[in-house]
Amino acid sequence: MQKQILTKISLILIACLGSFAIAQVPDWYKTNQHKKYPASRYLLGVAVASDKTEAIELARADVAKQIQVRIESELETVESEFREGDKNILKAETTSRTKSAVLETIAGIEIAEIKEVKGKTYALAVLNKEKYLTGLEAQMDEILTKSAQLVATARTMVAGGRILNALENYIDAQNTIPDFYTKSGLYTALTGRKYPNYEKFTGPGLIAEVRNILSRIELQILTGNNQTAITGSNLPTPLRIKAAYVSDEESVGVAGLVVSAKYASGDPIAKKETAADGTAEFICVATPTDNIGKTGAIKIALDLIKIPEQFRDALSRSEVQFNYSLTASDLAFAVEVREKSGARQTPVEDDLVRLIAANGYTHSADAPFLVQGTLIVTAQKQIPSPAGNQYYVEAQLQLRLLEKSTGTVLAALDINAKGLDLQSAEGAIAKAARNLKIPANKFAAFLQTANNK
Repeated sequence: MQKQILTKISLILIACLGSFAIAQVPDWYKTNQHKKYPASRYLLGVAVASDKTEAIELARADVAKQIQVRIESELETVESEFREGDKNILKAETTSRTKSAVLETIAGIEIAEIKEVKGKTYALAVLNKEKYLTGLEAQMDEILTKSAQLVATARTMVAGGRILNALENYIDAQNTIPDFYTKSGLYTALTGRKYPNYEKFTGPGLIAEVRNILSRIELQILTGNNQTAITGSNLPTPLRIKAAYVSDEESVGVAGLVVSAKYASGDPIAKKETAADGTAEFICVATPTDNIGKTGAIKIALDLIKIPEQFRDALSRSEVQFNYSLTASDLAFAVEVREKSGARQTPVEDDLVRLIAANGYTHSADAPFLVQGTLIVTAQKQIPSPAGNQYYVEAQLQLRLLEKSTGTVLAALDINAKGLDLQSAEGAIAKAARNLKIPANKFAAFLQTANNK
């Protein structure tokens, strides 16, 4: 009987001790709730570790992780409203700023309780939402105010044709988008609701506004289209264009845009910036760009170097083409190209004769003008290779346009080339001669000087 009583007492003691041990684990750890820190006002984080410092850090990290998850969930919803390309840019920016926002909140996380139980430390971390939100709302209001001011100023600039200046403002406003949405996501993470002034800021709308403005920029031909000129002479009328912002109400010139002119064959002419009224003017040589020397075309296009890559696809009317007809000139040229040693360079002469014909001129040995060329070697060396030493040559074709009767040099043009040959230096020189690329537009201007005599 006594044994039975002792056994019962032992069982009761064991049960009480077990209950006592279990009771020592904080309720807030098991429930993630605390009467002193209601969820309506606080965000709670709990952790347990054998080391006190580790438990504290883990509890803080628990709060931070909850915030990060909620922000990322909110941002996923926001990102879906953007175009694909814009979405990628937003995501890259908000990812880094989310980490910064979470780190900032950690400074406001306090350790409310620490409890030791059987060699383990239980830690409770709390973030006072109301206290933290006061500063967060002030930051968001500041972003809204700054963005609104930038956009308002940009719209005024657009109306005056100062698109590039306006674009700088829009870009500055755009740069506030990731910061605003990150803080907005943080606000929602802490309150469970949208920021009251959330709808005053629309990132997709801001970017769409920039795209709409750029889509209304177009190049317009003012003067110089459909002219007739003697081949090799300047076009009688300069090519004049206007970069215009065309709204529903009016059309205004856009200053400071870079425009480039080139022949339809691809040879460049020049680059210029549009003037205050949006205009730019090019004086061009009438060079044939067809295969028979009867017509030519010059393209003038916006150089998008000043436009952020993200928005370049919005500019769809950024090129115009000028066409002109050509009449033959009565000028004739003789051709003679030699190496420094005196040897004739017939292949190069043939190329020059072809270019003379392409420009509407005549080739004749008795012509009053001579295109005289000298092919000189400017550098020479041997280069080791698996096939043996190769001969490398750098050469220059020095072209001079002479008036035969006086010997006067009217124009000069130098063209560089390289040649590589396994057999000999002479072979490398021959290859350099074959590799010469004579720019069609520069050669046309070279010949055109004869028109002034």
